[in-house]
Amino acid sequence: MAVSKRSVLSGTAVATAALVALALAPVLAGSASGAAAAAGGCAATAHIDSQWDGGQIVTVTVVNTAPVAATSWTVTWTPASGQRVVSAWNATVSASGTTATAVNASYNGALAPGASAAFGMQLAGTGPAPVLDCANDAAQGSADVTATVADNGTTFTLYVGQTLAVSLPANYRPPVASGPALSAQSSSGGFPSGQPVLARYRASVPGTADVSSQTDDPCLHTTPPCARPVAQWLVHVTVLPAAGRTVTVTQADNAGTVTLRTGDTLVVSLPAMYVPPTVAPAGVLALAGSTGGYPTGQALLARYTAAAPGRADVSTVSDAACLHQPLPCPSPQVPWRLHVTVTA
Repeated sequence: MAVSKRSVLSGTAVATAALVALALAPVLAGSASGAAAAAGGCAATAHIDSQWDGGQIVTVTVVNTAPVAATSWTVTWTPASGQRVVSAWNATVSASGTTATAVNASYNGALAPGASAAFGMQLAGTGPAPVLDCANDAAQGSADVTATVADNGTTFTLYVGQTLAVSLPANYRPPVASGPALSAQSSSGGFPSGQPVLARYRASVPGTADVSSQTDDPCLHTTPPCARPVAQWLVHVTVLPAAGRTVTVTQADNAGTVTLRTGDTLVVSLPAMYVPPTVAPAGVLALAGSTGGYPTGQALLARYTAAAPGRADVSTVSDAACLHQPLPCPSPQVPWRLHVTVTA
């Protein structure tokens, strides 16, 4: 099994990642068009085509800015507060936490240098055009994981946007993927072509999928067929949310639980009456910055980086000036706590 330098992926079983609704956080551009920097050989721009009370239509244009051809692309962004995707076309769109992800369809992932593709969305809720992050595989050259005949029965873990290559001998049939988590990118060879099997899949949405194949032989199709045994081949794939995502939590998430991966960002957005939060135990989350909160009169915004695997609680409590007077007011303090689990 070959693994690219971009990531070291687990070959053990992982619990199925659940799809969650697009909810969410308020980190957006304030114009009618949101553009991504040309990073990772890819640039993406969002444009609001039409808008009405409670919804809008958005078109996203993806451009391959790399000097070589790309076969796939991924666009991510943070939806405006309260927005969700009603429908999408020319891309597969999913959400995890506060991050939305669009992955190319099977027919528009291949882009020559300078070429572009577009996808559209109907959104419930309004907001400015999102600022987009875009990446493609133009500079990658190889898949993130390659499964061979020796990997029969193995479970692989991918993240949204990564790729799985299947390399099998020529006597195997072209593989078939079941489940929504993987989308087929290309396939060649296999019985009866006489060429080795080489298939490529892209992790499209969080979830699970099985990729299967079996051996075949001309004598199995004669009358009477030969007694040659058929070998089955199957690998299980678990797709997790994309790396480096930002998860925003609010007052409504009190007593809730959030799962992050190392390198993810947690944003705590609370009203001005809350004091800056504390984290216990130390080491799991690293404070990246905090503004506002009592007694500034400004909304509280604290950012944390998931620094190491483990569990931690982020907690705070409301406060008021009258509570610090010689005769304190009877206003109750409101606690807020979030349970955080960080995985590798």
